[in-house]
Amino acid sequence: MKNSTHGSGQIRLSKAPALAYRAPRPANLRWVSRLTALVVAGLLPAGTASTDAPGELMELTGLDQKPFARLEASGVAYHAGRLVVVDDTENDIFVFDTSGRLVSRIHSAQFPEVQAKFEDIAYDEKSGSYLAVGSHSGFGPEDLDRQSLLVEFRIRRLGAIDEKSIRTLPLREPFVHLGMWKPRAMKIEGLAVDARRQTLFVGLREPVDRARIYRSRLDYLRSGEPRLELALEFDAGSVESTPYCVSGLVWDSHASGLLIATSTEDDSTHEFLGNRLWYWTPGEEPVLLLDRFDVGRKAEGLALGAGRLFVIYDNDQDDTGIGSALRVIPTGALVARSEIDGRPARQ
Repeated sequence: MKNSTHGSGQIRLSKAPALAYRAPRPANLRWVSRLTALVVAGLLPAGTASTDAPGELMELTGLDQKPFARLEASGVAYHAGRLVVVDDTENDIFVFDTSGRLVSRIHSAQFPEVQAKFEDIAYDEKSGSYLAVGSHSGFGPEDLDRQSLLVEFRIRRLGAIDEKSIRTLPLREPFVHLGMWKPRAMKIEGLAVDARRQTLFVGLREPVDRARIYRSRLDYLRSGEPRLELALEFDAGSVESTPYCVSGLVWDSHASGLLIATSTEDDSTHEFLGNRLWYWTPGEEPVLLLDRFDVGRKAEGLALGAGRLFVIYDNDQDDTGIGSALRVIPTGALVARSEIDGRPARQ
């Protein structure tokens, strides 16, 4: 998916002076303090080279332990030691171990016959269900209606989808009501579940002028009466006039906050200019944790599990020749020292 540039409201890293850092508010420190070595102290001033992210970067490999000839991993969820990955060119579900090796590839006959273009996936611990969202701005209302859907399902222990558990939840009407359901102008690319509060968060990659995240009670969605409200809107910044756009979400149940990935893609060169990782506690300002990391790759999904943060990359292999990848960051390697300042977003 290619991004459009936008106006002067964005932070232009190539021109703007270095921003003054400000310590996260106490609510944000609940998350930051439980990590133990995040190199946020090295967050980039504007206009400098990319930041090295902590942890290990690895290719996703098939059952033969060789890199995929073609895989565009666009979202990831963690459960029981496995990473459940969606591909925005296939309707199959890919299950990996935490080293990035494929364990199984599963499909359901009840999934859409045409490409759903799944963009993210989240796991609801309370119900034991996965929720996968498809979205594409498309070329007309039919494309948007067909590909912007939310599918809920369970996976059995033997690696098969429980066919009786599959249902499609409504997303169209609440976005229509908000005036956001527009071809070529709306694209969903983030999904997270707060299992305790039974709240679904939906992130929009487009429109690109602001980072927007909406939320809805899951019981409303499941009852066929969806109600969406804007949870967060902020300026995620830009680099070389290319905006950072929402591309992945994950809810941290231990700290009651949301981790947000924003990524970039240059329209004219098809280059990925860097990614940002944010942390947000509802009612507070988002805090920038990692700035312009993994230049040349596009972060598209986040998952938390077993003391690790998993970042999945969809590098548009058909266009770039670069396969999908996984970064595994121990949360112990993400912990902040007490003197570290986080950078709040512009609201």
